[in-house]
Amino acid sequence: MVNVDANGAAVRIIDDVRDAVTPALQWPNSGALPDVSLEGACKRAALGRSVTKRIHALDRHALSYDLRQTLDVLSLRAEFWSLQEDWYWNVFDPGGSEMFGMFAPTPYCGGMMISSWGAMLRRVPLDREVGQMRYLAGLHELGDVLVAFGERTRGQAERGIFMPRAQAEAAKALLGRLEAAQLGDLCIKDDRLVGADAFKRNVEATVKARIVEGIAAMNDVLDTRYFGHVRNEVGLMHYRDGPDIYAALVRLHGSTDLSPAQVHEVGLERMAKVRGNMAKARKAAGFSGHDREYRDHIANDPAWRAQTPADIQRFFERYIDRFRPHVDRLFNVRPKADYGVRPLPEAMSAALTFGYYDMPSEADPRGDYVFNAQNLAQEGMFKVAVLNYHELVPGHHLHLALQNENQSLPAVRQWCMPTAYVEGWAEYGVSLAEEAGMFQEPPEQFGRLTSEAFLVARLVVDTGMNALGWSLEQARTYMRDNSFFPENQLATETLRYSSDIPGQALAYKLGDYALMAMREKMRAALGDRFDVRDFHDAVLSPGAMPLPLLARHIEHVTAQRMGV
Repeated sequence: MVNVDANGAAVRIIDDVRDAVTPALQWPNSGALPDVSLEGACKRAALGRSVTKRIHALDRHALSYDLRQTLDVLSLRAEFWSLQEDWYWNVFDPGGSEMFGMFAPTPYCGGMMISSWGAMLRRVPLDREVGQMRYLAGLHELGDVLVAFGERTRGQAERGIFMPRAQAEAAKALLGRLEAAQLGDLCIKDDRLVGADAFKRNVEATVKARIVEGIAAMNDVLDTRYFGHVRNEVGLMHYRDGPDIYAALVRLHGSTDLSPAQVHEVGLERMAKVRGNMAKARKAAGFSGHDREYRDHIANDPAWRAQTPADIQRFFERYIDRFRPHVDRLFNVRPKADYGVRPLPEAMSAALTFGYYDMPSEADPRGDYVFNAQNLAQEGMFKVAVLNYHELVPGHHLHLALQNENQSLPAVRQWCMPTAYVEGWAEYGVSLAEEAGMFQEPPEQFGRLTSEAFLVARLVVDTGMNALGWSLEQARTYMRDNSFFPENQLATETLRYSSDIPGQALAYKLGDYALMAMREKMRAALGDRFDVRDFHDAVLSPGAMPLPLLARHIEHVTAQRMGV
């Protein structure tokens, strides 16, 4: 029997953390940029400890099913909030979403946050005074973040925590590009707002004083404190408490109890299967050379080349249109928000291998994949189908926009983004597209396999560099030999795993494997009554959650279907 008093206590806990989990991407309507200072980390740690204590005091058997589910999600999030004070100088959470990064002046840690916040500011309507005030307030908030980034970078150096040499050199280049981009993009031009000269002067002065100077402060730390101390070794294992932190990040991002060494072995075993499938696909296409030769043959085929962002966008639209007729057959629910693609800002093109999905917001109600036109133009279009199905539908857009629109979820679940679920679902979306026959031509099929090899290689090299003593070059050699990605992409990706956001890259395939196992378990239990749309409902409707909790929920749904 549900206990009303216990339910009320649970609801109060959930309500009390609403502000802590409201994401920055809801700005300016709600939310704000997270406090990335040490003080902010201490506050989140205290909140995590308090929430954990309050949850443990409840009788979970007296709660409704939905409340138990929400508290289980919150409990796992609170666990990692609790660690933020102790972890701060090794890894911190600049986005407020348990995406821990090692150093602020890196692409996926500080770089993406700065660029994303800048993009949100550029969408603020400025034709009225309220919008202009919001814009200036947003610049000041971004300035506060940059000050905290600089203080943390300086504090790390004082504690002997330095980026590896290769990452430090890349960070210098990134900061230079970001400084130029923000100065150019955040100052208001006449094509955006005519007149309002006093406001424009205020914006320009604020950008120079807060944004450009904040980026320059990080640069100054690198110039004055870094290059006599940087190391060649890469990976968390080389820092104090690094091995324990990395093992925890594997558990966080992989939603798994596997050790780093066990994940490494999974990657090696899976890679052997992928390489076998590559050989079969190559032979089926009538190509007699090696895998790399076939990949280069496709990449150089004019039919699979595009140079301009507009030409690349047309490839994405081909695959969007190809999948649309299959949506009703596979899904009962889908988001209201439309979706599409747009090119990545030039300042980030050299730092990000691919791009990122930009969720719908009030300022821009369409979900977009922001693609790296520069890299794709060099690479060839034979892997665009994989990117499209991972990032849009049935991947990220289907899940993230749907969860964003689900106002019935409490904030702690609406804005819960466990990596193994989020990236696992997106990669499951690619597998689903493959089952639906979306990879129709041999180059598309081989592109699917090379992309899979790339993600499987992450299981090997992320654990290799962060837990098993692999060098940067050893990791790059393994990826070069097995995924055939271009050198510039191997360079950025291996830095991402070893000194930017370690552990995050494990989520893609570990999540995909887990979701496939859940689906087949449900199919086996239901037999002829199994409908894949019911499985997708069970995964998507409650919102993202750590995979052990999702597996338990799917067992609950399966039992209901069976009348148990």
